[in-house]
Amino acid sequence: MSLEGRLGGLTDALTLQGQWDGAQLTARVGGFTAGTDVQVWLEAPGLAGRVGGITQGFDLRAAIEAGVMRVRLGGVTDGVDVTLNFTPDGAAGRYGNFTQGHDVTLRHYEGEVRGRLGSFTRGVEVRMDLNGVLFPLGALLSVCALRLWLAQGRPLTASR
Repeated sequence: MSLEGRLGGLTDALTLQGQWDGAQLTARVGGFTAGTDVQVWLEAPGLAGRVGGITQGFDLRAAIEAGVMRVRLGGVTDGVDVTLNFTPDGAAGRYGNFTQGHDVTLRHYEGEVRGRLGSFTRGVEVRMDLNGVLFPLGALLSVCALRLWLAQGRPLTASR
C-alpha cells in the first residue's frame, strides 16, 4: 500500500510519498535529493518513529485513544504537540499551542485526503491519495510535513 500527495501550492510544494507494510510506514517528504525520510512503526502503546537522519531530524510518538490522536514531534524541549480529533469523514485539531499554533483540518473520502494546515487566512494545502494506507497515517505524515515546511522557513500563504 502506498500513498502519494503534496503539501503546498502549484509553485511551492513538498511531495509526499510513502509505503505501509502493515507494521511500518516508510515515507519521504520532498524530492529525491532535498527530501527528508520518515519512518513510523508500531510500538506499544501506539506509534513511534523518526523524521530525518540520526544527526539531523526529530523523533515522533503518537497514540490514538477514543478517536483522538496525540502526537509529539521532537523532544521535550524542542518538540511540538499535535492533537487530532477523528470523525467518520476527516480530522480536525491543533498543531502547536493555542496562541502560536496552527489549525489542522483534513477531509477524508474514498481514499483521498484534502485539507488545510493553518488558519483560514494563512495556511498551506495538503492533498493525498492514500491507496490503501490508513487515514491516521496520512494525517500523521501531513503534520510531519508541516513541521518540515515551517523549519525550512516556508511561509503559510493566504487562502484564495
